[in-house]
Amino acid sequence: MRIAWTSNAPWCGTGYGGQTSEIVPMLKAAGHEVAIQANYGLGGSTIEWNGIPVMPQGIDGYSNDLTPAQIAQWIGPEKNGLGITLFDVWVYKAPQWDELPLLCWTPVDHGPLPPDEVRAFFNRPGRKWALAMSKFGEKSLIDSGLSRDRVFYAPHSFNPSVFYPGTSTMRPKMSIPADAHLTMINAANKGNTPIRKCFPEMLLAWATFANRHPDAYLYLHTEVLGMAGGVNIQRLLERFKAPLDRVRLVPQYELRMGIASSVMGDLYRAADVFLSTSRGEGFGLGVLEAQATGVPAIATNWTAQPELVGSGWTVEGELEWDEFQGSFWKVPHTEEILNALESSYALKGDHAAVANEKAKALAHAAPYATDRVFSDHWVPILSKMEMLVREPSKIISLPVNRAARRAGKK
Repeated sequence: MRIAWTSNAPWCGTGYGGQTSEIVPMLKAAGHEVAIQANYGLGGSTIEWNGIPVMPQGIDGYSNDLTPAQIAQWIGPEKNGLGITLFDVWVYKAPQWDELPLLCWTPVDHGPLPPDEVRAFFNRPGRKWALAMSKFGEKSLIDSGLSRDRVFYAPHSFNPSVFYPGTSTMRPKMSIPADAHLTMINAANKGNTPIRKCFPEMLLAWATFANRHPDAYLYLHTEVLGMAGGVNIQRLLERFKAPLDRVRLVPQYELRMGIASSVMGDLYRAADVFLSTSRGEGFGLGVLEAQATGVPAIATNWTAQPELVGSGWTVEGELEWDEFQGSFWKVPHTEEILNALESSYALKGDHAAVANEKAKALAHAAPYATDRVFSDHWVPILSKMEMLVREPSKIISLPVNRAARRAGKK
């Protein structure tokens, strides 16, 4: 097929950019003709990446002004190719989206499925199929009323040549003692109404924990001033009386310029525990990457998050209504995060227990390796989609359908 892939550009250091860089080359290797429509990471011209054209983002914040036309041009006038989107579907407001055959790899980070945002998109006219990235998302889409034959499942994946267990070179570089307890947080600092990644809850719990344990350190892999509408993390640390001499921040310039995935793997391997208690996640790639390096994780028991925890702890919280999407988040209890950090600390020095947790993490992560995800999920899904988009009765565009209906009334 000719496939138009819409998401972050493959060189972006984001979860979606990472998945684009993982899956799209495999689509090409499988014989599909693929182009990428970048809704983030490229402006002004089309360039080539590993032999794959990457088209620029539009002026509209979500490229509604440009991307549907790019997809239509790439898959051709017969529309028997396929557009694959990896982004929140509720941002696709332009009616031109309804004229395209779309397989939408969509996050579901609320419970239940937001009816006026996510479900409404799939109930619009046209040919649209949902690709859930979590088992939670798959069940939510079906429970919302979408028929089983319109819902597929393929999880996000990790590159095992980058995320693997072993020793790390990072502690000496960050002046962290080899026998210290290191907590790692890797989360985007975007948005503060609400703060979906729960930086206040996580940092308050860690500050309390660190003030109990003088050998507790924290590595924060995020933008710290809230420049993208997020929160001022430095202020939070000061307000919570965190021991700032034991906090390590990613160099902000390097973060903005792009950090190699190999460095990210090395950073995970340096940690004793990965902390990621979000209000809601469509997937939660950081937890998977930590598990793939053998590091236990702490996550909120909500949406997709518990699916990824083979080694570690899930914490409970209070439901919080999100008026914007008409569904619930879950705010993790700070005390439960603290208890999970204490449980992680209790493993310190117990080599047998640490080895057992590492083994559980690696076994849980193994099915999410990109080559397995592609062969187990993407190959059969694409085979099915190739048949669906070529069904003659479904190739008529929406404008022709409307004209035919008007003609039938005369």
